[in-house]
Amino acid sequence: MKQVLINSSIFFDQVAILEDGRLIDYIYEEKNNKQVIGNIYKGRVMNILPGMNAAFIDIGLEKNAYLFLDDLLSDKFLKEKNIKKRDVDNISKVLKKGDELLLQIVREPMGEKNISVTTDISLTGKYIAFIPNSIEVNLSKKIKDIDERNRLEQMGKEIMTDGNGMIVRTFSKGCSKENVEQEYNMLTTVFKKLEQQYNYSYAPKLLYENNSLIEKLFYNYIDNSVKEIYVEDKEIKEKIAELLTGYAELSDIKIIDGDNSFEKYNVEKQISMLFKRKVDLDNGGSIIIDVTEALTVIDVNSGSFVGSESIEDTALAINLYALDEIKRQINLRNISGIIIIDFIDVKNKDNINFIVNKAKVIFKEDKIKTNVIGMTKLNLMELTRKKDRENFFNLITEDCNHCNGGGRTGSKVYIFLKLESIIKRVKKHTTSEAIVLKTGSMLYYKILNEYMDIINKLEQKYNVKIYLMKDNNVLTDEIIVDRTGKLNYISMYVKQQ
Repeated sequence: MKQVLINSSIFFDQVAILEDGRLIDYIYEEKNNKQVIGNIYKGRVMNILPGMNAAFIDIGLEKNAYLFLDDLLSDKFLKEKNIKKRDVDNISKVLKKGDELLLQIVREPMGEKNISVTTDISLTGKYIAFIPNSIEVNLSKKIKDIDERNRLEQMGKEIMTDGNGMIVRTFSKGCSKENVEQEYNMLTTVFKKLEQQYNYSYAPKLLYENNSLIEKLFYNYIDNSVKEIYVEDKEIKEKIAELLTGYAELSDIKIIDGDNSFEKYNVEKQISMLFKRKVDLDNGGSIIIDVTEALTVIDVNSGSFVGSESIEDTALAINLYALDEIKRQINLRNISGIIIIDFIDVKNKDNINFIVNKAKVIFKEDKIKTNVIGMTKLNLMELTRKKDRENFFNLITEDCNHCNGGGRTGSKVYIFLKLESIIKRVKKHTTSEAIVLKTGSMLYYKILNEYMDIINKLEQKYNVKIYLMKDNNVLTDEIIVDRTGKLNYISMYVKQQ
């Protein structure tokens, strides 16, 4: 059974998707740092970079966005300029400083890399993605049945108007023409308003703000395989109920008050696994995940797994078992770019092909485009996965100032999550008015000098006094509950220390 758990805190919104109690998807967003992927802007060209075949575009954000040549030459742009893609070998031939463009963000800033934008605009719904200035009806590759593909393609062609096409999404399988047409007309209206704003506004300007976290969850993750949605926040609960209205396929989903649902289903422990480099497998093996700026390396280890008497068969078994967990970890951690998997060596070519074919099958279902390149001469599997936002490791860690960038330590997001989780748990299970938290010296001074606003907000929300104490025996990123109780007792204890 698939369940969705929505947790809203002071600083952070989190969504956990479980299948039979096991975490299979994890979505997150900082409240003061909303994701901008999918936002549509009127932008102005600030500078042309012929050597990089790119341009800097002012879209009104803190930093200019990158527009690469391939992202510029969309069907829409080529049609407007009446040019052919093969005739353009440099961006300076078709773009100049001061030009204004309709642009959509396709990649958030990651590390030192700026936001990337495209002229290939789309608006996402539940049944379809609306593609303006296109005559194409494309279908999700996950729709396999030939008769159903033909039905949906014909339906799309009948619905299309004003030269605006669509991508028929997986959720459309078995749906009626009326449902798709209603959504198509709604997205058409949105785009017409967007175009009107573009024509009568000055660049830079935000024209269309992409969906909230809850809407993204609904459009991309909620289908009839979901049976229950647990929600803590009343407003979010109402929003979910509103979104479900009108979709008969989703009428059986139960919306349940989800007070402390993360604790009830042991989600926090499962999420804490994402902070770790080593992931233990149920069969005794393990995988080691090392994230660098250029690529991610995943190493498979046999550990205590014994298997059969044949070394080859044992290696194949552990590799196949590890592959399922690797796919899950890549998804949960949002690992992207170049990924290298160092499997336990197998010699038989049929076994090598078996591993590669299984990888191709399981990654084909990934929501983010993933290519399994194959095995290198050194028996390392190479994958590439599309980058759209920062991976989880970089989100919850930052460069350690004490080792000249050679290591990582917990980020502000990590401290948010850790502190609020502790305070919520203490308040639920005790009547404490105050709490003493012990940290290592580095984290102690970090919180004291930079993050007291977090402490103040937690004290106000949960009506509890928080005291911090330094303990050099506590590990770098650990936060330990030392004492809880009445305010007078705790304040006296702190004074005596």
